[in-house]
Amino acid sequence: MSATVQVKGLSVSHGDRELFAGLDMVVAPGDVIGLVGPNGAGKSTLLRVLAGERSADAGTVRLSPASAHIGYLSQEPDRREGESVRAGLARRTGVTGAQESLDHEAERLASGDPDAGDAYSDALDSWLSLGGADFDERLEMVVRDVGLDIDLDLAMTALSGGQAARVGLAGLLLSRYDAYLLDEPTNDLDSEGLDLLEEFVEDAKAPIV
Repeated sequence: MSATVQVKGLSVSHGDRELFAGLDMVVAPGDVIGLVGPNGAGKSTLLRVLAGERSADAGTVRLSPASAHIGYLSQEPDRREGESVRAGLARRTGVTGAQESLDHEAERLASGDPDAGDAYSDALDSWLSLGGADFDERLEMVVRDVGLDIDLDLAMTALSGGQAARVGLAGLLLSRYDAYLLDEPTNDLDSEGLDLLEEFVEDAKAPIV
């Protein structure tokens, strides 16, 4: 499933400085939109607002359908203390969250909760659409494709900048989101990594900003 991102009247300021105001934008399936501007213009801020990681001063961001999943690749490597590469990739692709929701609804269903049936069905659909069923199988293949020759149980915080960039690329290639927000995704990638990223963007049916 691909999603449409609809932005209406979006305004954000940083302190006394207005970054953008009254922004209207529609990003439809198949669209690839590049944000161009000098440092400090608000490109990363806009992506964070679209991803739901920062609130806007005014305006709305809507996903259609509302059940769609949006993937956000931040500019800085996402390394959490105590998290392994394997666990980090599962979290970044949304599989961890989907698995937790599925487990929770399964417990409700097993307990005889009369309202659990529909919620479990929705959680299962989400887990399947995000690639939970074959995640482990695809993980080994994608890690090999990006040339990441490390133990997947290694802590994310132990990785070099180049290795962390490849993990970010692997997470992108593993993911099955309905829309993508990529903040300077070429950072620290070598020529092979850039080729894989370019292929991903060219083949994607989901919209990309």
